[in-house]
Amino acid sequence: MTTIHTYCRFYIIVLFAALISGAIYAQERPVPTEYASWLDAVNAPYAWSLGFTGQTAVVGIVDDSIDMSHPFYSSNIETSLAINTGAIYNGIYQQYLPNLPDQSPTDTSAFWDRAEIQSPGMQKPTTTYGDCHGTAVTGCVASYDAETKTYGSAYNATIVPIRLDFCCQSLDAEMPDGASYADYTTYQGLTYRNDVIDLKNNSYGISIGYVGTGSEVSIAAIADARANNTILLFAAGNERDDRFPPNNKDSGKKVNTAHPYTIAVAATKKDDFGDYTKYADFSNYGACVFICAPGVEIQTSDRVDVQTGNIFLYECELVSESNVQGYAEGDMLANFAGTSAACPVATGVVALAIDAYKQTYPDQICDARFIKHLLARTSTKLDLEDEDRRVAWVTNKAELSFSPSYGFGQINAKGLIDAILDPETNLGGKFDTVTPQTFATVDWSTMAVSAAEKLIYSSTEVEGDDDDDDTGSAYLTTFSRTNNDALAAAIEYQSGGTAAYVTPNDFQKMEADPVEIQTFNITITDETFLNSGIIKQDLEEVVVTLTVTADDPSQGFDARNMEIILEHDGIQNYLVFGDRQAIRHYLESITWSFSMNAFWGEDPTGDWTLYVYDRGSEPTEMYTVSDVYSTFYMGALSSSHPDVPEPSTWALLVLGVVLLYMRKRVRS
Repeated sequence: MTTIHTYCRFYIIVLFAALISGAIYAQERPVPTEYASWLDAVNAPYAWSLGFTGQTAVVGIVDDSIDMSHPFYSSNIETSLAINTGAIYNGIYQQYLPNLPDQSPTDTSAFWDRAEIQSPGMQKPTTTYGDCHGTAVTGCVASYDAETKTYGSAYNATIVPIRLDFCCQSLDAEMPDGASYADYTTYQGLTYRNDVIDLKNNSYGISIGYVGTGSEVSIAAIADARANNTILLFAAGNERDDRFPPNNKDSGKKVNTAHPYTIAVAATKKDDFGDYTKYADFSNYGACVFICAPGVEIQTSDRVDVQTGNIFLYECELVSESNVQGYAEGDMLANFAGTSAACPVATGVVALAIDAYKQTYPDQICDARFIKHLLARTSTKLDLEDEDRRVAWVTNKAELSFSPSYGFGQINAKGLIDAILDPETNLGGKFDTVTPQTFATVDWSTMAVSAAEKLIYSSTEVEGDDDDDDTGSAYLTTFSRTNNDALAAAIEYQSGGTAAYVTPNDFQKMEADPVEIQTFNITITDETFLNSGIIKQDLEEVVVTLTVTADDPSQGFDARNMEIILEHDGIQNYLVFGDRQAIRHYLESITWSFSMNAFWGEDPTGDWTLYVYDRGSEPTEMYTVSDVYSTFYMGALSSSHPDVPEPSTWALLVLGVVLLYMRKRVRS
C-alpha cells in the first residue's frame, strides 16, 4: 500500500511539473503589482501571474497613425510589418485634398491626415483627431510603464500598426457621388498579413445605420480574415445617447459589427462603488453584441510629440475631459473613453487567451469560433436586475444568458485561461478546438433549405484608381436620398453645419406601444437537415436576412421605427431595435442581414417566429417585410485529441515506474 501511495505522489509531481514547464516563460519585465482598476475588472493580472502576458500573440491595430516610438510600447512594435493603407489611394484623394503628400504604403513616418481640409459641399474646413486615436488604442493593449503605472491588458504582445486614413474616410461621406474608396482602404487593413497576425483591433466604424457602403468589400475582407484564422474585434459604437446620424444606436444596423465572423465589443463604466458593472451611456447595443469591456477612464498612451506646422488645435474628441493635457514625453490620455477603448481592452484579453492556448497547445490554431465559444461561457454577467429591453438578460435553452447591452458579459481573462488550461473542470469536457462549422439557409416562405449563405447588400463594382500600384477594383455604393431628411441632416451636422433639417418633432420619446405589422412562422425538424444533406449541430449565430419595402415608395417608410423580435420555442429576443429618439430616416426599401447571438448553444430545431413591429409611424409610412431567410451557423466545442494517453504521458508513466523500481532496488 505504501509503495502504491508513493508511486501516485511521485507521478502527480512529475506530471504537474511537465504541464507547467511549457506554460511558464521567463518574463522580460516584472509582473505589475499596482495597476488601474479596469485591469482588475477583466482579471488580466490573473493571466499575468501564470506567465501569460501576450508574448506569443501578434495583434494588428487597424487605426489612424500610431506613434511607434512611444516609450510605453515601442519595444512591442514590429516595424517591419507596419503599413499605411491610405497611401494606396493618394491619386483619388488628392483631387479633394490638394495638400496631400505622395507616399508609399510603407512610409509610416508621415502623419499625412493632420492637415486642414476643404471638401465639396462643406461649409467650413474639417479637422481630424490629430492622430492620437491609434496611439491611445495601442496603449490599451500593450502599454508598460512602471513609473506611471500604465499597463495594457497584454503588455508583451507584438503589435503590427495598420494605418487607415480617418480623414479620408470622413471625407467620403461628403463626396457628391457617394463613393466610398475608404472602404477599400479598410479592406487592405483587414486583409493585411493575416498569415501572421492572430487578431486585429478595429476601433472605428460608420455612424449611420442601414448604409451598406462598401459592404461587399467589407464582407470579402472579413471572410479573408476568417479563412486565415485572424480574429476581428470591432467597437460596437458610441451613439447610444446621440440623436443623429440616424439608426445608429443598434450595432446590428452596421455592416462590420453585424457580421457573424466578427466580435462586437460594447463598453462598461464604473458604478457608485468604482467597479465596472454598468453599461457606458454612449455604448451601442444590439443582438450582434458579443461581449463588453471597460470603456471609461482608461489610462493609456498619448502622442509624445507635436508635429510642427499644425494649423489646428491638437485634440482628441474621445477624451472625456476636453483636450489632451500637454505634449510632454510620456503624457497620457488619462480618461480615454469610448467603445474605441473597450475594444482594445478586450483585444488584449483575447491576446492573453491566445498566449495561453499557444503555450498549452503549440501545434494547434486558436480561431475566432473557439474563442467565441469560450467567451459565451466564461464572461462575467453584469447588471442583472435591469429590465429595460435593451439591457435585460434572457437565458436560452442551452442555459446561456445574453443581454443586448452586454452580450454574454464582461470579458474575463481568468475564465478564459482556466477554460483553456482545464476544460474538463471549467467547460465540462475535454475541449481544445471546435467542430467543422456547418450552416443552413432556410427560406421562410417556401421552407427551401440550402447550404449557402445569403448575406445580401447592395454595391456595384467600379474601376480602381489610375496609380501604378495595381490595386485593382474598388466599389461604389449609392443609396436613395429621396425624402431622406435624416441623412441630409446627418451630413450637414458632420460638416459642421446646424442640422437645419431637424425639427423638434423628430425627437419624440420612444416608449409608445408598438403596432404589429407582420408575423412569420417556420418549424425546423431533424428531417429539415437530413433531407438537405446538412449536418445539424448546436447553434452559433443566427443571421436573418429580409427585405423591407415602403407601401408608398414616393413617401418611403421611417426606418427608425421598425422593430423585430425573433422567437425560438417561446423564448423571445430583440433582433432589431426601433429608435424613436433618433431623427426620421426615410427609405424606399432596404435588404439587410441581422446577426443574433442570443440562441448560442441551442438545438436549431423547433418553432421559430419573427414578429415585425412599428413604433409610431404615420399610416402613410407603413412598410412590408418580404424575402425572409434565416441562416443557422452551427458548431460545438470539440477535442482534437483521442481519449488515449498521449506519448508524453506514457513516457512519464514509464519513467515513474523505472524510478520507483530503482528506488526499491536501492532500499533492498
